[in-house]
Amino acid sequence: MIDFTRAELTHITVHYVGNKNNGEELTLSSNPLVFKDDFVKETLLRYFLSPFKTDIYYQFKKSVDVSIRSVPQLCEELFSSRKNFQDISKEVAQHLYNQSMHPKIKGGEFFVCFFKDAMVDGELCDAVGFFKSENKEQFLKVYQHVEEFDVDTENGIAINKLDKGCLVFNTDSSNGYKLSVIDTNNKIAECALYWEDDFLGSKLKQNAYYHTKNFMDASRGFCEEILTEANNVAKQDQMMMLNRSTGFFKEKDRFNLNEFEKEVLVEPEIINAFKDYRTDYNKRMDLTAIDEFDVSATAVNKNKKYMRSVVKLDKNFHIYIHSRHDYVERGYDEDRGLKFYKLYYTNEE
Repeated sequence: MIDFTRAELTHITVHYVGNKNNGEELTLSSNPLVFKDDFVKETLLRYFLSPFKTDIYYQFKKSVDVSIRSVPQLCEELFSSRKNFQDISKEVAQHLYNQSMHPKIKGGEFFVCFFKDAMVDGELCDAVGFFKSENKEQFLKVYQHVEEFDVDTENGIAINKLDKGCLVFNTDSSNGYKLSVIDTNNKIAECALYWEDDFLGSKLKQNAYYHTKNFMDASRGFCEEILTEANNVAKQDQMMMLNRSTGFFKEKDRFNLNEFEKEVLVEPEIINAFKDYRTDYNKRMDLTAIDEFDVSATAVNKNKKYMRSVVKLDKNFHIYIHSRHDYVERGYDEDRGLKFYKLYYTNEE
């Protein structure tokens, strides 16, 4: 949990980082930002900090290029002293500019901040913040002149949606610090890793969220790749396994592999097949098998939408099956030459 109730914003500056590949400029400010009043400051803080609420944490990867000063090195300098805050912020902006090489990456204002006394998972520590605004929205401005009104339009940053952000907390530095990362403008596949990978050089931190997500992904992959009609597994049986897997994580505070095998997989041949699949999956994804861990409710909520029990029939029908798979029958109508599903129910709503 992240709490900024006691936090104080002590340093802030803004630069403009364009798309280097498209010939856009990098504009670096000479001095820190000065707020004209407290309302502007509080509005900007709400824009920066309100999206950071989950237990999804990242860490810096170990840097291999010693010829450049990396983001974690620059953060370490800021944690030690803010004497060179403006110069260091320019180095970070330059680094972001150098990564802005894909033609679809949008330019935008880049804010660098320093916070005192942020609270993360019960620990009080300082934090460095990086925030980038890429999307502008059009606003109406109404001016009153005695008994007359004028209406004008203006482009600006919508404060209810942060495009890109990162908080680097001054904790666990030996393991790449603890980071919270947001990127809501990553729908273009080629640009999806631009912020968290190319710029920050970060990866998911191994905590409850990390382990829960990885195991749920493996469970879904097992159902979709192994429990298939090609392997003589009916679609409703595949969905039953997806439902049981999702239900298991929703009900448990702590995951135990033996319990998962008994309550979800049940059959010895399914258990063995899953063990083989998971071994291969972990090898492909470069994961270490963890058989017991705390369950992250955030990971469960984010992943359950990918584990829906839906039968898609051509382009005409979708059947959502949540439970009672024994009330579903599948067959073939020889007269029509078509497959069919038969559903049994008690009440219609």
